[in-house]
Amino acid sequence: MRRSFVIAATAIVLSCGCSKQEPAQPPAPKKSAAQMELFGEELFNERCRDCHIVKDKGGVVGPELSHVGSKRDRRFLEQVIREPAKVYPGTAMPPYDTFSKKQIDSLVDYLSGLK
Repeated sequence: MRRSFVIAATAIVLSCGCSKQEPAQPPAPKKSAAQMELFGEELFNERCRDCHIVKDKGGVVGPELSHVGSKRDRRFLEQVIREPAKVYPGTAMPPYDTFSKKQIDSLVDYLSGLK
């Protein structure tokens, strides 16, 4: 009797797809440029807006950045984010050298779009 119960239970598990093995997850879809910009905007709002103004919102410690994308290239923006004291000696801006490549790219995408 016990053996037939185990066989029946196994058949139920296999037929419903409830096996212990997890099905392979599909790869995460790649983010579009607009989604990356949103990620960059969110990151900016979280980490940069206390000091920098964009579109009349933010702090006044750092420079206003509403049109920075029309004035500075990507390489410059990345360097200022990672090593601000090398670009502006004596700046109060801290280095964001702990940001991942993805975070930097997203933030630079957002800033480059500010024109």
